[in-house]
Amino acid sequence: NKPTAFIQLILKLLQIQPEKEIVVEFIKNEDFKYVRALGAFYMRLVGTPLDVYQYLEPLLNDYRKLRLVTGSKVASHEGRDLKFPERMAWAGYEVTY
Repeated sequence: NKPTAFIQLILKLLQIQPEKEIVVEFIKNEDFKYVRALGAFYMRLVGTPLDVYQYLEPLLNDYRKLRLVTGSKVASHEGRDLKFPERMAWAGYEVTY
């Protein structure tokens, strides 16, 4: 069970901690919607409230659809000790209680 490529790229960005200018260039990239989404998600995680407002508000006008990848993996509390359900959700599991 492997995390999605998007989550792997977010983790890599969190590890290398690129300069804000690089992330802004990701966000300004209009040719590749997934690069733009990656930059926006990273900015939302690590940016200041002013940065989030300044750089992500214009993205509200971008109506392109992103493909949602869902798996059939389901985790439940039955038979498992779910101490961190949010980690299970990030790993691609649908957490049910």
